[in-house]
Amino acid sequence: MLKTEKISPFQIALIMHPVILATGFLALPTITAQYAKNDLWITGIIAFFPGMVSIYLAIGLHKLYPKMTISQYSEQIVGKWLGKLIGFGYFIYFMSSTGMILRQYAEFVSGNFLFSTPLAVIIGSILLLSAFAVRGGVEVIARCAAICTYLFILPLFILLFLAPDLDVKNIYPILSHGIVPVLKGSLTPQGWLAEFFIISYFLPSASHADKVKKWSILSLIVVVIGMTYVNMITLFLLGPDLANKIYPILIAVRYISLADFFENLESVLLAMWVLGNFVKITVFFYAGVVSYAHTFKITDYRPIVVPLAILAFLFSYWDIPYFTALANHNKLVAPFELFVVFIVIPLFLLLIAFIRKGRRGLSK
Repeated sequence: MLKTEKISPFQIALIMHPVILATGFLALPTITAQYAKNDLWITGIIAFFPGMVSIYLAIGLHKLYPKMTISQYSEQIVGKWLGKLIGFGYFIYFMSSTGMILRQYAEFVSGNFLFSTPLAVIIGSILLLSAFAVRGGVEVIARCAAICTYLFILPLFILLFLAPDLDVKNIYPILSHGIVPVLKGSLTPQGWLAEFFIISYFLPSASHADKVKKWSILSLIVVVIGMTYVNMITLFLLGPDLANKIYPILIAVRYISLADFFENLESVLLAMWVLGNFVKITVFFYAGVVSYAHTFKITDYRPIVVPLAILAFLFSYWDIPYFTALANHNKLVAPFELFVVFIVIPLFLLLIAFIRKGRRGLSK
């Protein structure tokens, strides 16, 4: 990490919005509806709480170990070798996740828009842009996010043109199957909102670290509102058949027709998808690069950006042999993986840190 770089808490909040929703708004309604049925709109509200936990964990660890990321303070908390193992584990996780995000992005673009374009070209082009942003540093990432996030959010309002076709009665009966299916459906959004722990990679560069918590919570609230908004729009439009759709938001956008003129808006969705995933890929790739640099004590991470970009490209093929495997991973594996990475391990580190600091205080 470059020591002179500074970004504002507001910029961190802007970064986190597409990090959560870039892939979430596309697949979330289907995944949650398969369990929660017409109560899928409740799942985002339940997922708010793991998001809060991850924010408090990131802030708490930062207060104890300012100017450090988890790859650095894990060595201070649990010792050199176990700390390095944790740091290397986060490096592998972020690189693997970068590969998965790249593949999901490419599968959607290739399967719905650029039918004849090889996946390698789609993956390589956006990965190259992300590598340039990461090499430029955290300030470049923040400025890119500041532009892309606004352009990512605004097109969602075009879904309001569907108002005449929405059937609000699809929300009833509420909780007819009980709370258990809703809790099952909320596991995936809970895991995604746990990704707010990624703010810990930007806290060392925050110009006013004491204000990051406020802005992160506001970002979390906006993300939950966005999740609930997309879930309800697709539910009101598609009804009980929502769970059987692969990309319900794409169907919703294609359904828009205003005065036989304002229609065929798939290109708007594609623009959202590209911008949002550019930010998400960049952030995950940056976290992976920084984790590697801190684990192996590399003072300047820029020389390793290109080699690690090649590794991320390979991960996009190694981890996901075909699209069904990606869908199954997002539904069955990702929620538990995200909990472990962004809540369980940080909570373990925070508890150990409190115990160790308490013992030092008693021994003085």
